[in-house]
Amino acid sequence: MKQRSELVFWLAFHRILCQSPRVARSLLELYRTPSEVFRSLTCLPSNKNIYEDKEEWRLTPEVTKPLSTNIITAFKTFNEWELCESDVKRCDSENIHVITFDDPSYPPLIKEIADPPILLMVKGDREVLQGPCISIVGARKATSHGKDVAFEIGRDLAREGFVVVSGMAYGIDAAAHHGAMEEGGTVAVWGSGIDRCYPAVFRDLAHKIEKKGCLVSEFPMGTPPDRWNFPQRNRIISGLSLGVVIVEAAAQSGSLITARFALEQGREVFAVPGPAGGTMSQGTHMLLRSGATFVERAEDILTSIAPQLPSPSKNSRHFGSDDINDRPLIRHIPFDGVILLDEIIRESGLSSAEVMTELSVLVVEGVIEELPGKQYRRKKQKM
Repeated sequence: MKQRSELVFWLAFHRILCQSPRVARSLLELYRTPSEVFRSLTCLPSNKNIYEDKEEWRLTPEVTKPLSTNIITAFKTFNEWELCESDVKRCDSENIHVITFDDPSYPPLIKEIADPPILLMVKGDREVLQGPCISIVGARKATSHGKDVAFEIGRDLAREGFVVVSGMAYGIDAAAHHGAMEEGGTVAVWGSGIDRCYPAVFRDLAHKIEKKGCLVSEFPMGTPPDRWNFPQRNRIISGLSLGVVIVEAAAQSGSLITARFALEQGREVFAVPGPAGGTMSQGTHMLLRSGATFVERAEDILTSIAPQLPSPSKNSRHFGSDDINDRPLIRHIPFDGVILLDEIIRESGLSSAEVMTELSVLVVEGVIEELPGKQYRRKKQKM
């Protein structure tokens, strides 16, 4: 076999198995690297009976069946090596990062899902994928109100140090990206190759996102935005995130697919209510009836998501001191008596979203307690 870099083998492996990430993961668990997969499968005798050697191959029955026919043939007959070598050169010249499944910078949350992508192609700052992410998705034919809500939630989450993830579609997605870029970073996950901007009219938006965050695709370069790519793309939007916010969705909206993925992945699902009887409210109201968390603004999300954070919010402007007395709100909260939320906001000079996030962290840490009516007081620490 011709001497090639491991990245070329990764891109070839990816071209064969992009649509079958579970099979790809099983092969990597067995052979460790794509070059070893090629070396083993292309040398496999044509009369090899995979079904008799399942224990030797350590593959589950559902993986074994497709592997015994189409996939082995695909590896044996693969003839796009020059295209893969060209892709490597393009990645170098166009500053495209290829984050493979074994790369230490592969986003940790998405690695936990059942079918993580073989690799991710990223344009922009790939470091934002390591931060706490919240997804905001919704209707393409969104109302003006829906777009305003998505913009405001995206902006306020970004202000608190969260990275906003969406799909760069018309309507809610675009509004969420714009809002996030007002205060922080955002990630757009594409249903096409990283070199195929879709919608094409969002080329300027894509450039802005690349500067304020990054563009992400799991599809090989040159992949057109075929409609069947987008449900597959949606599992990445939810997989990158601690939670998914749905802002406006029709009864058959693609956003509901993202919500379903989020539930399967153990992520929180948030839904913004809309007017009774409205077409764009049907999907969100259905989610709310099914147990999604009711949200109207960013602080509702922050309150719910705070217990999932491994440490106080990533935004070091407000959090991070080991000394409780240095925390920005603690001096406003008494040991004896109580203080109302509105009073804390007024006295601290912080935004309501900032206050709600810090209060949630302090409650989780056992420093303060919340009483009915949004009242708070300090807890006396045991000696």
